[in-house]
Order: sequence, then C-alpha cells, then structure tokens
Amino acid sequence: DMKKILVALLCLGLLTGCQSEKTSTSQVKAENGDVVNIDFVGKLAGKAFQGGTAEGYILELGSKTFIDGFEEQIVDMKVGSEKTIEVTFPENYQSRDLAGQKCEFDITLNKAYKETKEASQKGDIVKIDYVGKLKGEAFDGGSANGFLLELGSGQFVPGFENQLMGLKATQTKEIDITFPSNYGSTTINGKTVSLANANVVFEVAVNHVYHEAK
Repeated sequence: DMKKILVALLCLGLLTGCQSEKTSTSQVKAENGDVVNIDFVGKLAGKAFQGGTAEGYILELGSKTFIDGFEEQIVDMKVGSEKTIEVTFPENYQSRDLAGQKCEFDITLNKAYKETKEASQKGDIVKIDYVGKLKGEAFDGGSANGFLLELGSGQFVPGFENQLMGLKATQTKEIDITFPSNYGSTTINGKTVSLANANVVFEVAVNHVYHEAK
C-alpha cells in the first residue's frame, strides 16, 4: 500500500547530502513551512524500490512527515527544478531491505504553495481537521487531523471540496454531503453500515490556506 509505505518514511533518518541539481527558470523557491507538490523516485543501489515512488505528492515542508533529511533538502529548490538527494535509513527501520541503507531520491518540484490569509479558492491547498457523522455518529475512516487537500482535485466525495472554497484560516463549517450510490460501507460501533446514498455531515476546521506561488 503506497500510502502506508510513504507514512513509514516518518522514521528517524541520519545522513543527508545533495548530489545533483537541474536548474529552473522559475524564481519561486520552496521555503520551510510551504506546501509543495513533488514527484519522487527512491533508489537503492541505483534501482527503484517498492513504495518509494510517487507523482504529485503534497507535502508540508517542516512537518517531519518523511525521513529526516528528505524535507530539509527540498528547501531552497526552485519550482520546475530537479534534484537528487541522499538519505540514510535508520538501523531499526521496519523494512529490512532499507534499514541502515543509504538511498537516493530523484525529486522534481512541481509547485510551491505559500500560506495566505485570503479566502480559499479552487487550486489552493487547505490544511483541515474533519469529522464525518452519519445520523449524528462518527464513522470509521471519516475523520482526520492536519489533512492537506487541494481544492478542485476531486480527491474527496463530490460536493466536499466546493463547500470549502471561500473559507479563511481558522474558520469552521458544517458540510452536508450525499454519498454516491456506488459508495462502499463503513463501521459504526463495530457494526457495518452502508454509505451508499447516505446523507453525511462533516464538521470541518480550516487550519491553514496555501496559495500557489508563481
């Protein structure tokens, strides 16, 4: 599962070192605290390893979501540039193949988003907490904290992202959603419940809004 493996990069890292960089004509630089859209390919002994590749991944620099040294080496990259970095996985890393190994990541910086106090609009990234409730009860898989969502990406159920447009940081909103007829099921208090055609209320808190820098 790609997401689980990416989250697994949380582990403590060790050495870092820049190897190569492709320059860009853009003057927009990624700074600590920005949200970035990146492509990356992780390589061990020159070969890509399973779970180490992603396209259009949204990452908050300084969040320590990834292994130490990964995010730090994206700072100061220009939008449109490419860079190869090195990180060393810790000896106690959960994957035996990667534990203690020095790996390379080829990174392309596609976009950089800067925090704004303006109201959110299509194309912005919002950092949100949300709780989904069906008939007043929270359901499994319907809640998250600090989730980064690109408005207009279609990542969430239709209607969710549109209702977040026009909100500013620190604002909250209750969103009413009717799930599609082909949607699957969830569990509430250990019982399986279908979400197909279900009316769900999401309590959403917008923590931060980020606008693409150009």
